[in-house]
Amino acid sequence: MQNRSLHSTHIRQRHVVAALLCVVLTVLGAHEGKAQWKKLTLPGKYATGYYLDVFFLPSSPNYGWACSIEGWVVRTTDGGQTWEGSTLPQEFLESVQFLTPLVGYTSGPAGIFRSTDGGVTWRDITPFNATASKSWGCYFLNEMEGLFLAGGCGTDAQSYYRTTDGGNSWTVSFTIEPSSGLSDCLLYRDGSGYAVSSGVLWTTDDYGVNWSMMARTGEKYWTEEITHINQTFCLPTAGNDCDGQDPTHGSIRWTPDMGKTWREFQTGASMFGTFLLNENEGWGVGSRRSVYYTSNAGRSWILRNCGIDGDVDDVWFVNDTLGYIAGDGIYRSNFNEIGFSVTFVQPQTDTISICPGDVTVLEGSEGFRDYTWNDGVSGRERPVGTEGRYVITAYDVRTCRQSSDTVYVRVYPNDKPQIQGAATTLCQGDSAVLSCTGTFISKKWSTGDTTSTIVVKTSGSYTVTVLDTNGCQHVSDPFVLTVRPIPAPVITANRNTTICIDEMVKLSAPRGYARYEWSNGSTDADITVGEAGTYTVHVVDDFGCAGTSPAMTVTVLNTRNKVEVLSSVTPIHIPDHAVGDRSCYTVAIRNKSTEDNLVIAHPAFVGNVLFSIPLHQLPIVIPPGETRMLDVCASAQDSGMIDDTLVLPDTCSPTYIAFESRGLAIVTEGTSRCNVPVGTTIVRAGSSYRLSLPSPVPSNTFIDLRILASSMAGRPEVHLVDALGRAVTIADAIATDDEDGMTGYAFRTSVANLPPGPYLLVVLSSDGHVIRSVPVTVVQ
Repeated sequence: MQNRSLHSTHIRQRHVVAALLCVVLTVLGAHEGKAQWKKLTLPGKYATGYYLDVFFLPSSPNYGWACSIEGWVVRTTDGGQTWEGSTLPQEFLESVQFLTPLVGYTSGPAGIFRSTDGGVTWRDITPFNATASKSWGCYFLNEMEGLFLAGGCGTDAQSYYRTTDGGNSWTVSFTIEPSSGLSDCLLYRDGSGYAVSSGVLWTTDDYGVNWSMMARTGEKYWTEEITHINQTFCLPTAGNDCDGQDPTHGSIRWTPDMGKTWREFQTGASMFGTFLLNENEGWGVGSRRSVYYTSNAGRSWILRNCGIDGDVDDVWFVNDTLGYIAGDGIYRSNFNEIGFSVTFVQPQTDTISICPGDVTVLEGSEGFRDYTWNDGVSGRERPVGTEGRYVITAYDVRTCRQSSDTVYVRVYPNDKPQIQGAATTLCQGDSAVLSCTGTFISKKWSTGDTTSTIVVKTSGSYTVTVLDTNGCQHVSDPFVLTVRPIPAPVITANRNTTICIDEMVKLSAPRGYARYEWSNGSTDADITVGEAGTYTVHVVDDFGCAGTSPAMTVTVLNTRNKVEVLSSVTPIHIPDHAVGDRSCYTVAIRNKSTEDNLVIAHPAFVGNVLFSIPLHQLPIVIPPGETRMLDVCASAQDSGMIDDTLVLPDTCSPTYIAFESRGLAIVTEGTSRCNVPVGTTIVRAGSSYRLSLPSPVPSNTFIDLRILASSMAGRPEVHLVDALGRAVTIADAIATDDEDGMTGYAFRTSVANLPPGPYLLVVLSSDGHVIRSVPVTVVQ
């Protein structure tokens, strides 16, 4: 095997690109039966050989040779159009290389041979004992200087036989790596070189005199060939041991960094030959019609074996499109034959333009396989909404060819309209003018208007949809308008707005406004006035919206209040008294008027529970300028302070008089019959009740009972008890109108289903104490 690498300028056909909103790829120039590889015709018996290596002279690529396992070497001088053959005395030739059209070498387990007539005849130059272990490949730097490799599998060392005189004499060096068969090598003019054995890369810097391990490539599987460009190596592996005996295992190993890291592609078949076109593209071949190609530095491999009808063993490329494969016959690449291609056909331009937010569909025609795009997407069709260059590549199973085409997607500028408005907040009744800036073919507002400006008066989110000169539709961002209600303040007064001379009334506006303007010129939220008139307040809120209140009229009567309380203290204290008792106090009231009588007819306490005014003294008529007395009483039910306020109606506004008193505990003392002192302190007077007689009695239907309870007593209960003291039923209670300051309750007890006889109506206080028992009779 020889160095399988190539530096060349790639030739690619440029396709015409077309695009439309739904772009279709179709097949152009199809020719049925155009395979990727074409089997060449060999003469006579040579057509039946199995060829292990193929080589074309880089300086004269029409000259080519291939060697076979049968010991045959075939040659061509016209690029494979015609062939002639030679037979060597030994079988199993694995490697062939020519340095000129005349001088070349072939080697294998049969040994190594030299030709000086272009491969017509061969001379055995095998070094002594070279075939004692498995010998294999050779590589020559020039016509005289080269290497022949052997050994490594089993227990023997790797042997590097070196000649500088065309094989007339040899020297040998060794490396020792168990179970690693040595197979192929390369030499360069600067003295550097590389060799490969099972799982190991070796290196030399003295033209192959000495060797050292450079890197391990993976498991120690048979590796028949080495290919190298710059930092990149590509190696085939076969089987799962040093000799590569299992035909169902094989891989292609790739390193981009001189063996520091490796990528390995498992093929499921023994791989024997590789070739590098450059640092990204390469080929690998092997059994089971395995022909693989990579264009991305070994990250992925594509099967391209169209036209191959048997096992193959080696591959050689003259340039990136002209290649040869050897194995069960010799094949030449058929890449340049016109075959199936994919292309964009509608319209006949290389660019498609879409609107922002739109999606166009790029679609490949049927009949291909492995559709891929330059951005990693797979599939025959795909949606596209972003600007860029899109390349589709498809594989044709009929010709084993890949073809690709390009379309450029351009996105028109996003000419989004802008809504202009003087303000985003309006007061109710005002209006705003919204306008749309920019040059557009048409405009349509969310209100349905199609003018450049609209006038709006209501709260809402307004948008405008436009059509630009590219035919693209754009929608503006929402313009949110808020319409605030007009403030509607209502004036409140702290008292009746009809006042007397010397009196004042406080007028208040609602809180929370930014500004207040009263009709009297005040700018406070409240005003206190004593003048008659009509008052309004004008308010402005935080949004600048203004409103005026309804008018409030203040009337000033040409008079004054009459009541004057002749007391220097407040509250007036009614003398303290025992709980349950009553204490009274006389208040002097003077009539301030000089013209009218003061009549006290309906004075009232606010609480109206513990304080009272004896009604017998009412009404009290006080002539102008005179004084009369008013008795006020208090009755505490518990010990401690009590208070209330007396309200005396007057000409313009009531007069309020505060009273207080204190309930005193009742302390009693005595001596028991046992001469033991006994004392009692009463701190609560308890509750008082008034009962009416039950009716009807006797009864066979129901019995009614009415009870009046003081306001401090709470709600009583009435139980019906039989002669044995058992509660038979509880009467239903319904509160009635108050009477004499007490709350009335009406009770009805059903007796229709009770046995005849005597019963008791037992009245219980709210705290469960028996107040009174009333006998009743139930009859048939």
